[in-house]
Amino acid sequence: MKKTNLSRAVMMGYVILISAGWVLAQDWPQWRGPNRDWKVSGFTAPQKWPKELTQPTKRVFVAAFSHETNTFHPLKTTKFNYYQPKTTDRPYLSIWKDTGLVAVPGVSAHPAGGGTIDGPACREAMDRVLNSLRTAMPVDAVFLRLHGAMYAEGIGPAETVLVGEVRSIVGPKIPIACTFDLHGNIPARLAQFGDILVGLKTAPHRDSLQTAELAGRILLDTLLGKVHPMSYVLPIPVILQGEKAMTTSEPFRSLVEEARRMEHEGVPGHEARILAATLFVGCAWTDSPDTGMSVMVTADGSRSAARAAAVHLARRVWEARRQFSFGCETAELEEGVTRALEAKESTVFLTDSGDNVTASTPGDLPIVLRHLVERKVKSAVVAGIYDKAATTQCFEAGEGNKLRLSIGATVEKRFGPPLEAEVEVLRLVKRYPRMVIVRISDVEAILAEQPVAFTNAGQFGPCGIDPLSRKIVVVKEGYLFPGLTRIAPRYIMLLTPGSGDMRIESLTYVRRRKPAFPFEADATFDPDAAPDLETKL
Repeated sequence: MKKTNLSRAVMMGYVILISAGWVLAQDWPQWRGPNRDWKVSGFTAPQKWPKELTQPTKRVFVAAFSHETNTFHPLKTTKFNYYQPKTTDRPYLSIWKDTGLVAVPGVSAHPAGGGTIDGPACREAMDRVLNSLRTAMPVDAVFLRLHGAMYAEGIGPAETVLVGEVRSIVGPKIPIACTFDLHGNIPARLAQFGDILVGLKTAPHRDSLQTAELAGRILLDTLLGKVHPMSYVLPIPVILQGEKAMTTSEPFRSLVEEARRMEHEGVPGHEARILAATLFVGCAWTDSPDTGMSVMVTADGSRSAARAAAVHLARRVWEARRQFSFGCETAELEEGVTRALEAKESTVFLTDSGDNVTASTPGDLPIVLRHLVERKVKSAVVAGIYDKAATTQCFEAGEGNKLRLSIGATVEKRFGPPLEAEVEVLRLVKRYPRMVIVRISDVEAILAEQPVAFTNAGQFGPCGIDPLSRKIVVVKEGYLFPGLTRIAPRYIMLLTPGSGDMRIESLTYVRRRKPAFPFEADATFDPDAAPDLETKL
């Protein structure tokens, strides 16, 4: 703040000095000078101007439009949440500080639900983002924060469609940079529209900021004329659960390291630098023609180099396709609970993977809670179960009171009934989303008015729960998130039913690509057959 005020003071000082010179030199009746020729006598320009007055400004339109659509979710998503940040003096990315790049915030949109997105609702959201771009024009660049697994009725891969429509607005010469989650389902045609395409490299995710900074650095270098990015996307006919492609285990760890190596060393036979290389796992719970793994590469000035890198990485992925397995301990429900109870570790985290909220499931299945109650397990907590009605009833009853509740299965009703039980209300959490902690026999459960993923230890604090004081802690995730793996002595991923079922062979796909491994075990794939396109598509 002091630096900003100082800069403004310096600039104002120059304006005052210049104005004083003009006034002393002659009468100044018009802004363009006495002769209306933009000239003035009696003023000598300083030999060195402040940086704030010489730095060329580049306007970068920034917006977010992202979703990991779960098409197996029982409800369609019909609404979006919108926001448009105000312009500030703070750089959008640290790499843009003092570079002259100015972020021009556009409308950002995120679906307010997990299921397949309603076509008209998606079209409205896209139009609002695009209209904010039209309002911001002219711009020197576009920076979009995407996910890559959004799917809408009648539109398909909405994020890719949006990038294409952005391209039609800004024209062929304005650079477009996009960031992605590595669980995106990426169509090959995305490379027709986006220049700088960069995805996460970690699962569990730890590099969101670094990914944005990398894309931002490439965009900055592009605007400075240092690089000329060209991208290539190569889909791979493999549909894989994200929990089988974790960067904490093989073979995905080594595959990602190979992508990093190519960013540093390039591709044999090509002089062009590889600016970014991303391996996409895809989202198996999005039933779409683009569902599956892919490779995305951005190279400096050569699409053939980007293609060569993509072909090399795709071949490595395909050769390893039979080696992918869950990167964590797994078990069916009964066996997993038994292991946890018999474990030497003081606390065991169990993830309810079939109702994994981070994969856009409803988060309301009481299957694990019912099992713990029926087994009369002591010292266990289930965090949390989405049930707005039950949460409201508990708030009406108040802390310390008991009542009869119907818990869960309010949205997802295909995998069993609600849990009917008498509960004691232990605690009310009044901040958004409202939550209640109830006790059923010796098992505690956290109920919430919205789907909630407990991904770090700090979320338990407002609930009055120390997770490490319980023998079993259940959370609605697939793999355990880093914020909990840091404290968990041990964790087991439960293979439970739901719209996020890890046993994807049992899911009913109607739109997926065919053939695709492992559904068609004899599927073939030749990366070298990918189109060889040197010029911009």
